[in-house]
Amino acid sequence: MGVPFTKLSTFSDGLGRPFPKWLRYSSAFTLLTSLGFLFLSVAFYDRHSGPAESLVPTLVVALAFAVFLSTYLLWRLRKEHREADRAFRNADCEFFSIFQNVLDGILIVDNDADCLDANPAAATILRLPLSELIGKNVGTFLMDRDEFGQRWDSFLQNKSRRGRAQLVAGDGTALFVDFTAAANYLPGRHVLILCDVTERTRAESSLRKSEERFQLMANNIQEIFWMMHADTQELIYVNSAYTTITGHAVDNLHENPSAYQDLIHPEDRIRVVSKLHDLAHSGALDEEFRFVRADGEIRWAWAKGVPVQADGEIRWLVGTAQDISSRKQAEMKIIEQLDAVEAARSEAEALRKATLALSQNLAMDSVLDTLLQCISELIPFDRATVLFVEDGFELMIAREAPHAEPKRMGLTLKASENIFLQRLLFEKRAVLLTDISRHSEWQDVVPLERLQSWMSVPLIAGGNVLGILSLGATVPSTFTTEHFRLAKSLSIPAAVAIQNARIHERAEIYAAELELRLNEQLGTEPRRPDHKFRS
Repeated sequence: MGVPFTKLSTFSDGLGRPFPKWLRYSSAFTLLTSLGFLFLSVAFYDRHSGPAESLVPTLVVALAFAVFLSTYLLWRLRKEHREADRAFRNADCEFFSIFQNVLDGILIVDNDADCLDANPAAATILRLPLSELIGKNVGTFLMDRDEFGQRWDSFLQNKSRRGRAQLVAGDGTALFVDFTAAANYLPGRHVLILCDVTERTRAESSLRKSEERFQLMANNIQEIFWMMHADTQELIYVNSAYTTITGHAVDNLHENPSAYQDLIHPEDRIRVVSKLHDLAHSGALDEEFRFVRADGEIRWAWAKGVPVQADGEIRWLVGTAQDISSRKQAEMKIIEQLDAVEAARSEAEALRKATLALSQNLAMDSVLDTLLQCISELIPFDRATVLFVEDGFELMIAREAPHAEPKRMGLTLKASENIFLQRLLFEKRAVLLTDISRHSEWQDVVPLERLQSWMSVPLIAGGNVLGILSLGATVPSTFTTEHFRLAKSLSIPAAVAIQNARIHERAEIYAAELELRLNEQLGTEPRRPDHKFRS
C-alpha cells in the first residue's frame, strides 16, 4: 500500500518539515543585504571616498552573519539527517520484521520468474528450505506448467493479478494458494504474496460435493424434505418433490413461507399446525392428514419431523412428508372388504340360525313365526306378510307381522287384483319397488294398502311356488338391493321349511285317518287331528 507524499516547501529539512520562519527570513535578508553591499562596493571600488571605506566593516559584519547562518544551517541539516537516518533504519527494521514474521508467503522475483528473495512463510508454504527456494523458478511449483509462460507474460503486461492456483510443493504435496502479484514495484522486480488455502479449499470442495450429493438425493426422492424456523414455522427450504406432490411451485413459498398451511385440509389444519407449534417441546411429529392439490384433488400425506438445536437452542424444525393416498385407499378398501366379510359372515350366521330355526320345528305356525322373526332381524319393514298359493290364482294370508287388528289370517285375494303379484307368480322372480308412487299400475289391495316401498319374493320348492313373502314400508326407498338380496337368500330355506311342514301335516292327517279307521274297526273313540292349513 503506497504512502502519499507531502509537497515540501522550498526551505525544508530532510524529513519534509519546513525551516523556522526567522531562519528563512534572516537568510533571505542576509542574502539581499550582502548582494546590496556587493554592488555598492563594486560601484565605489575605483573611488577612494569616505563611503567606500565605511562599507568595508559593514560588509565584514554581513559576511560574519552569513557565516553564522550557514554554520547553523549545516548543523541543523546534519541533525535532521541523523534523525532521518534513524527513522529509515527503524522503518527498515519494522518492514524486515513484518517480512520475516508475516504468515503469508512473500516472493521477490525477476523478469524470468526466478526467486530473488523469500520470507520464511513462503519456504514453509512451498515446503523447501529458504536456501533452495532462492533462485528457483516459480513456474516449477505450478500444477499446469505448460501455460505458465503465457500467463507470466500476461501478468507482466497487466502489472497485477489475483487468483487461486494449485501448486506442487517441494516435497510433492499438492496444495492450493490464493495469490496476489504486483509487477515492477522496482524496475525488473516483482512481488508475489501467497496464502495457503489448502484446508479451506478442501473443506469448500467437500462442502460442495456434500451439497451436490444432498441436492441429488433431495431432488430425486419422492418424499418432501422440509426445514422451517422453530419460532415462526416459516419454511426456509423444501425440495422439488413439493411441486410433484402438491402441484404448487416452490417459488410461492419464497414469497409466502407460510403458504403451505393453506394446502392442509380445513378439517385437519388446526390439528397439524398446533402439532408443529408443539414440536419444539414434544420432540417428534408423526401425523397423517389430508391436503388439497393445486387441481383441487384431496389426497393424504404423512409428515414426520424433529427439532434441531443450534448454539444450544432449538432453532430449526426438519422433517419429511410423503403422499400416502395409495396406502390410505388400500386401507379403506381393506376396511370395506373387512366390513363386507363381516357383513357376509353376519349374514351367513343369521341365515344359518334362520335355517336352523326353521328346520327345528315342523309345525306350520312355528315355521311362519320363525320366518317373520328372522326377517325382522335382517330387514327393516313396516309390514311383513306370508301368502300361500291356493288353487293356482288365489292367495291366502297365512301370517302377518305385526299382527293386524282385526286379524286377517285366512283372508284370500286374487293375484289378478295386483299386477305385480300376478307377474311374480307367473315369472317366479322377486320384485323390488323402491317408490310405489312411480308405478301407475300399482293397485292397493289387502294386505298391500298404504305402502310406499315394497318388495316380494316367491317361496319356491321343487319348482312350484308355494307362496309369497311380502315386505312393505310406508316410507319410499326403505329397501335397498342388499335387503332384496337377503330376502331372496332367506326365501330358499323358508320354502323348504314350509314344504317340510306341509309334508309333516299331510303325514299327520294320513296317520290320523289310519288311526280313525283302526279305531272304527276296534270300536274305540278316535283322536281328532289339529291342522290348520290344506296341502
